[in-house]
Amino acid sequence: MRSPFTGIVFAIELTHDLNLMLPLLIAVTIAHAFTVLTLRRSILTEKVSRCGYHLTREYSIDPLEILFVREVVRTNIVALSASMTLDETRAIVGDTPRPRRRQRLYPVVDEDQRLLGVVTRSHLEHSIHRAPPSMCIANIAHSLPVVAHPDEPLRAIVHRMASTGLTRFPVVERGSERRLVGMISLSDLLAGRTLDAEHRRERVFSLRLGSRRLSSQT
Repeated sequence: MRSPFTGIVFAIELTHDLNLMLPLLIAVTIAHAFTVLTLRRSILTEKVSRCGYHLTREYSIDPLEILFVREVVRTNIVALSASMTLDETRAIVGDTPRPRRRQRLYPVVDEDQRLLGVVTRSHLEHSIHRAPPSMCIANIAHSLPVVAHPDEPLRAIVHRMASTGLTRFPVVERGSERRLVGMISLSDLLAGRTLDAEHRRERVFSLRLGSRRLSSQT
């Protein structure tokens, strides 16, 4: 039942035999450790779950509350210089390797990597075909983007995405510099939950084979 001390108290209260204290302590400790490592939930709710009802894990902490943006931020992204022309951007956006072609939001930075704005992939492709090739990226970028900071918990980013309807933000350092650190998206938040689960399991059962770690560089 994952209530070891309650089991000890009940057993002592029923038998009034204090000599059972040590054997009970050893038994419930082993039982509790076994269920934590092998079962997703306690035996009290396992049968209910097998009937098809959704149950949350007892006494669990939301990983989004304890993980920070800096732990899941992606740094291998394409950032565009504000001084670049649309003609120069065509080669970068059109000829990038396949993994980078999935990037849907491009930060626009100056020569010191300070964030000046963002431009979506669809808007960039539309401008490449419609606007003059000599036009600078700074002229089509959105200058007031919603951003995230490395020291923010992922829970704050979830609320920000829900309130704005956006699913990806540039990550910048705090202060007036607004230096670009990377990008964070909805998929990174989902990866953060898996990352936390892996870390907890590795701390408890470090000898388990085949465990995987998610990298913030993916």
